[in-house]
Amino acid sequence: MRNEPTPLDRRRFLLAGGGTVGAAAVGLTTGAGAARATPAAGPDPARGAGFALLGDTQIDVSVPDRTAWVTGVYQDIAAAGPPFVLHVGDIVEHGSAEEYDAYLGTLPAGLRPRIRHVPGNHEWRWDATAGERYRALFGPSRYSFDALGIHFVGLDPSHLLQEPGGFGRAGVEWLERDLRRVGRDRPVVLLSHFPFGGPNVYVSDTERLLDVVRAHNVRAIFAGHIHAEEVGRFNGTTQLTVRDARSGPRWYWVEKAEEAGGPVLRVTAVERAADGTVTRREAADVPLTGPRPGAGARPRRVDLDPAAVAAGTLGVTVRLPRGAGPLTTSARVHPQHTYGGRNAEGWLDLAAGDRGGSATGALDVSALAPGTHRATVRVTGEDGAWHEETLGFTVPGASGRVRWSEELGHPVQGGLTAHGGLVVAATTGGGVLAGEPDRHRLRRRWSARTGPVYGQPAFAPGGDTVYVPSADHTLTALRARDGHRRFAYDAGAPVLGSPLVTDLAGRAAVVVSAGEARHAIDADTGERLWTATGQGMFAGRAACDGDRVYTGSATGDAYAYDAADGTVVWRFSTTTRTGPYARHIYGPWYDTLEVLPGGTVLVGTVSGIFALDGATGAQRWTRAGSYGYAPKLRHEGDVVLIDDFARTVTRLDPANGEVRWTADTGVRALNTGAAVRDGIAWIPGTTGRLTAVDLADGTVRERLQLTTAHCYGAPAVVGDLLVLGDQDGTLRGVSLPA
Repeated sequence: MRNEPTPLDRRRFLLAGGGTVGAAAVGLTTGAGAARATPAAGPDPARGAGFALLGDTQIDVSVPDRTAWVTGVYQDIAAAGPPFVLHVGDIVEHGSAEEYDAYLGTLPAGLRPRIRHVPGNHEWRWDATAGERYRALFGPSRYSFDALGIHFVGLDPSHLLQEPGGFGRAGVEWLERDLRRVGRDRPVVLLSHFPFGGPNVYVSDTERLLDVVRAHNVRAIFAGHIHAEEVGRFNGTTQLTVRDARSGPRWYWVEKAEEAGGPVLRVTAVERAADGTVTRREAADVPLTGPRPGAGARPRRVDLDPAAVAAGTLGVTVRLPRGAGPLTTSARVHPQHTYGGRNAEGWLDLAAGDRGGSATGALDVSALAPGTHRATVRVTGEDGAWHEETLGFTVPGASGRVRWSEELGHPVQGGLTAHGGLVVAATTGGGVLAGEPDRHRLRRRWSARTGPVYGQPAFAPGGDTVYVPSADHTLTALRARDGHRRFAYDAGAPVLGSPLVTDLAGRAAVVVSAGEARHAIDADTGERLWTATGQGMFAGRAACDGDRVYTGSATGDAYAYDAADGTVVWRFSTTTRTGPYARHIYGPWYDTLEVLPGGTVLVGTVSGIFALDGATGAQRWTRAGSYGYAPKLRHEGDVVLIDDFARTVTRLDPANGEVRWTADTGVRALNTGAAVRDGIAWIPGTTGRLTAVDLADGTVRERLQLTTAHCYGAPAVVGDLLVLGDQDGTLRGVSLPA
C-alpha cells in the first residue's frame, strides 16, 4: 500500500543544517552526520537561499514503488520551494519512452521547469535515439548557468551505447572555455553522474578534468552512480556523491549560508519514512571562499624514474610542499584495466626522504604489457583532504611498433573498415576519412561529412562503395575512390549499428537497423526494399543466409525475417527474465550475429550464446558466457568467441559447441572484435591493450598497451599493419610481426 507523502517542514529542515563532515583516512566519508527526525508540516518560505539535489531515480515502469517514492520526493521538494533542483543522472532505468513518461508524471507542474538534469549511464547505455529523446525533454546534456552567486556546470562524459565514459580533448576544451568566461572569483559547482578521484575509475581521463578543477575556482562536485553517500575533499574541491532515490524517498537540501570563515554550501540529507516522518542529517559543508581542500597537500613536483622499468620497477619521488604539516604520501600504477568501476587497491606508501621534504618509493610494474601506462600519486594531509596527480610512463618493448598516428578530433567508436589497401575511419563528430596506410604514414585520399557515426562502416563486396551509418537518421553510400556521395537513405531514426551488405533474392542490398525498425535497401540506388517494425531496438549488425535476415532485439528475442519482404519467420527468446529492463539488458540488442555453414545462426547475449536452426529457430546448442557485444570469428571451419566479462577467447566446434581451447586475454573486449593475419587474432581490449592470440592453439603471443583511452571500434589489417582508433580520436598504424 502506498504511503501518501505530506509536505516537508521547510523551516525546521533549514534549521537542522549542521557542521562539516569529518574525513576518513583518504578524505572519504560514508553516511556521516547526526540524524534528526520530525513530523512533516507545511513549508515556510521565509528564510534561506538554497536548492534541492537528488540522483539515481531510475524509474522503471515495472517497479511501481520506485515511482511512488520519487513522486513523494518531488512533492516534498516542491513544498520546500527551491528556485532550482539538480538531478545528477540515471533518471530512468533504460531510456524507454514509457519510462520517461512515468518520470515526468512524478513532477509537480510548477517544479518541472526548475529541474536541471545531467545524463547518467542508464540514459545513454541503451539509447536508440542517440540522445534525441533526452535533449527534447531536458535540453542540452552539457550546459552552465549562474545562481546564488555560483556558476553551475552540467558535465556529460558519456560514450553512447557504452557503460563508462571519457571527456576527450573536445569535452575538456568545452569546459575550459566555459570556465574562462567565469573568471577566478566566482565559485563553481560541477554536476556529474560519475564521481571522480580516489577509488573511482569510471571516466578514462579523469586527470584531464582534475587539471581543469585545479586551474579554476571549482568548489564542489555533485555526483551519483554509486548509490552511496560519500564526501571526498581533494584537489581543491569537495565532492559529494548522493544516495540513490531508486531505493527510497531521499534527497538533499543545499543551502548557502554565512559562517565566520565565509560563505558555505551546507548540504543536508533528507529522508521520509513510511509513516511520513522526515529525517534530516548533516551531510557536508562546502566552503565557497578561503583555502581549498587539499591545496596544502599539493606536491611541488612529482618525478617518475623509468631507469629500472625494464627490470620491473618504476621509481617515484614526490617533492612535498613546505610547511604543510604531517603528510601521508602514496602511489600506485593506475588501474587501467578496471573498466567502469571502483578500485581502491594497489597503493604503496612512500617513505620519507633522507633530508625530509620528499617521499620516495618504487612501484612494481613487472606485470605490465609494453607500451603506455599511468601512475597516480596521492598526498594526504592531517585533515584527510588529499591531492592526486596522474602521470604517464612507458614500459619498453613496444618501441617502433606504432608507426604513425592521426588525430581525428572525435572518438573512432564504430571502428574501421578496409578493402584493397584503403582504410575508412568514421568518428562520432561526423568525420569520415579514407586513406592508404603504409609503415610511415597514412596517405589521406579523401574526407567527407556525415552525422555522428557509432557503427562500423562497410564496403560493398567489390570495394567500389562504402556505406556509413550515422545518428542523423542516414545511411550514406560514398564512392570509395573519391568520397563522392552516391545516395543518402533516410531511415527515420538514428542508424547506430553496422550495415550488412548482402544479397537478398538475387539483389545487392544493405540491411541496417534504425531505432526499432529494420531496413533493407538497394545497395546501388538507395531504394527501400522493405522495412520491418515492431521488434524493438537493435544496435548491432544483422546476418543473412540469402533466404532469411537475422537480428537481435531489446525485447530479449532474436528474429528471422523473410529476405524477400521482411515478414517475421520466427522469434526466439534468449532469456526467461521478465520486465522490459531485464529483457533488454539480457537480450541480443547489440550482438553481431553470425551465420555458419550448415544453416546455424549464432546469437549472443551477456549471459550466453545460442546456436539456432536458421530455418526454424530451434535451439541446437547453447553455452553460458558474456558474448553479447564482440563480433564472432570463423577460422578453419570453427568459431572463435570473445567473452568480454570472463576476459577470454574460446575456439569451439560450431556443430555442437565443443571447446577446442580457451585463452585468457586479461582484458574486456566490448564491440572491438578482432582482426586476423596469418592465423593470429589481434584483439583490442576495451581499456587499450592489444592482445595477439594464436588461433591454432590459443597461445597468447604478445600484449601491447597502445593507449590509455577506451577502445570500442573494430581494427583492420592492411598488409603488415594493424590500424585501429580509440575514444580520444587517435588513429594508429601498428606494425605486425613478420
